[in-house]
Amino acid sequence: MTDDLQPSFHSAERNPQGARAAIVTDSVAQVPLELTRRLGIVTVPFSLTFEGIVYTDLRDVNLNHLYQRMRYEKDLHLTTSAPSVGMFHETFMECLNQGAESILYIGLSSRLSSAFSTAREAAEMISSELGSQPIFLFDSLLATVAQGFLAIEAARLAVKGIRPEAIMKQLAGERQRTGFAAGLETLEYLARGGRIGKATYLLGNAIRILPVVSIDDNGEVIPVSRKQGFDRVLEEIIGYVGRKITGYQHLSLAVMHADTLIQAKKLQTMAVDRFHPDEIYITDITPTMVAHAGPGIIGLAYHYT
Repeated sequence: MTDDLQPSFHSAERNPQGARAAIVTDSVAQVPLELTRRLGIVTVPFSLTFEGIVYTDLRDVNLNHLYQRMRYEKDLHLTTSAPSVGMFHETFMECLNQGAESILYIGLSSRLSSAFSTAREAAEMISSELGSQPIFLFDSLLATVAQGFLAIEAARLAVKGIRPEAIMKQLAGERQRTGFAAGLETLEYLARGGRIGKATYLLGNAIRILPVVSIDDNGEVIPVSRKQGFDRVLEEIIGYVGRKITGYQHLSLAVMHADTLIQAKKLQTMAVDRFHPDEIYITDITPTMVAHAGPGIIGLAYHYT
């Protein structure tokens, strides 16, 4: 299907009681829809184009047919698009027109996408137009729902009336307690898009040798290990997250997947049994991310205090 790309606004919940700052993030942050509505988070969609069809993050959810083709047809031509300057400009202005005093944008790692610099350009345009700078930008240096955890935290702080400058300072610390590990069916798609970072050495075609990756403090993809078979991949993901969250008091987790729901539910059970989190979600990885990571991706994101 094709759609004119528009930001996902939830006007009734846009500015929850007490919030002076609107929180904006990317669709690749995979914030559960219920939370975007309750906390008033505005999401700006990325998109994927394939054979003349535009698949819009957060709108097109039945993509199994595309993922199957990605598994078995190696010459598929997929293109992805970050939100345009115009889309960011429209989104930011709509937030201000809805009554927000300021805006805080939590973006996908600038090492992985041009979206952050594009958002900055839109913010500078609005600053010039209004004669002030009501828009603040925070480079999450993260991706997937790990980025989403920072947007959720920012929205919760905004509801308390905390200003963007203070929220950004808080997020800088929260970033150190947020991350993910993900198992991929192949590194081919990351390599194609030039986003493979330090995980190059994991490339290979050994049967069922699956790479596990994460993201470093610079916002680049890094290797964790290679494991044979999905069961060992899930164990590695649990082990990696366990090493990262030592000493936690409060823990939020999110299982993320693309066309691997059975494995995602298994990973959820493993995570609950091991960590007893305060909350845990299962989220679909957006088609834009799948275009760069490949189908069959499964991972676990964490945020702890």
